[in-house]
Amino acid sequence: MAVRSEFIEFQAPFWELSSRMEDLSHYWGHLSDSKKTLIEKGKQIQRIGHNQSLQILRLESMQSEMQRLLSLKARISTLEKGLKINPANSFHPIVARVSLRTLPSWWQGLTIRKGKTSGIADGMGVIYKGGVAGRIIETGKRSSQVELITNPSFRIVAHFSGDDRPVTFQGNGISQGGSPFGEVLDVPQDIVTLPNRPLRLITSSLNETFPQGIPIGTVSSLEGSPDGLFKTGKVILDPDLSIIRESTILIPIKNND
Repeated sequence: MAVRSEFIEFQAPFWELSSRMEDLSHYWGHLSDSKKTLIEKGKQIQRIGHNQSLQILRLESMQSEMQRLLSLKARISTLEKGLKINPANSFHPIVARVSLRTLPSWWQGLTIRKGKTSGIADGMGVIYKGGVAGRIIETGKRSSQVELITNPSFRIVAHFSGDDRPVTFQGNGISQGGSPFGEVLDVPQDIVTLPNRPLRLITSSLNETFPQGIPIGTVSSLEGSPDGLFKTGKVILDPDLSIIRESTILIPIKNND
């Protein structure tokens, strides 16, 4: 037992040295691994930071776009309330035959074979297969008078197809050749016409008389208005406007909301 104890005591310093060397080896190994790990972690942090920066930029862009849309929605809502616009812009159509055309008039007019008994009232919009025809200006029990779109007193809010900015359409009579036409006013300066590609003028939702998108006519050229702020142009209307035989009256559907 004493010999064994002495042997252990003799071997102990070597075992301790061996153990310390092993610990030192593990230490340097871990230190080396730690450096690699730290470098890799640093790269990962840089990538994460970069991705977070991109996400923050995207978030800021989305927030900015959301604020813009909310602001636009608020402006539209305010405009609708100010103009008493029906957002649904829904109508019930009633078809009526034309009984008389006032051809001697330079702007012309129509008499249709339906009136108050059919729910028709003054101010309602009238359309036909070519687009906007005019509006009801006088209503009888079984007949109504239509003011054609060519009358200079006929004015509605419109816009060009593909551009939501409002412009003004006004009737301008019948040419000597019998072609109906009108005039477009308040056209933004950046709207231009191209050769052989006339602009399509359609109705806007910013009125209660017609739904959006009904054809009005085409515009082949624009020129500066006297105020220098906007452009104006001649609107060519459908030639069949002068030979309408059947029309459709748009009766607004009241929104109870």
